[in-house]
Amino acid sequence: MVIRAVLFDIYGTLVDISTDEGDWYTYLNLAKYFEYRGLKLNADEVRWFYFEKIRKILETSSETYPEIDVRQIWREILTEHENPELYKLRLDHGTFLRDIVVLHRALTRRRLRLFDATYDTLQRIKESYRIGIVSDCQHDYAVPETKILGILDFFDAFIMSGEYGFRKPDKRLFQECLSKLGVRPDEAVFAGDDVFRDIQGAKSAGLRTVLVLNGHGPQDTSIAKPDFIADDIGQVPEIVKTLD
Repeated sequence: MVIRAVLFDIYGTLVDISTDEGDWYTYLNLAKYFEYRGLKLNADEVRWFYFEKIRKILETSSETYPEIDVRQIWREILTEHENPELYKLRLDHGTFLRDIVVLHRALTRRRLRLFDATYDTLQRIKESYRIGIVSDCQHDYAVPETKILGILDFFDAFIMSGEYGFRKPDKRLFQECLSKLGVRPDEAVFAGDDVFRDIQGAKSAGLRTVLVLNGHGPQDTSIAKPDFIADDIGQVPEIVKTLD
């Protein structure tokens, strides 16, 4: 069967990123900013509310692999502690809520860069195939970050778990990407770095798979057996060509 599309994971596969959401100073800076908008919260409170809401979402979700919506988490925190007499947040108007999400991400980010062969790989694949993304991520993180790195325009379909309420390896995410690309599972290949979330998930949706050995996600092939193994992302175009 002719291959028509190649799907990728983002973080750990195409993009090398490091974040520290536990950093206390992140929440100190957020608390200082919130003061200007009438919210009386200290760093410990901001940090506690953030992680407590994540815990509750994950514990109460009916999904097997639940996912959070970071924008909704910050909406709840801001709404619950708003002081309209000092400042009306008007969260449904303007960009304030999105800006808080992005500010939090920026303060926690330690490293953001492409793996060495990522750009060339996407450029080569784009010449012959459609490209889709299936990633455990948040829209307000992934879209601007791939734009910053200059790769956003390569993608024809962008499936982000934060918009669905469940994560990989749930096969519905892969199926949604295939639907958006207009291809069947046997016409697509998925490349990712995590055997459990990427390889097992993609195989459950009927895709052929490439495990990228970059040392990031779990890569124990006893969990799920990939169809191909690449030492780095730069080998993916040649692997895909062997299937045509």
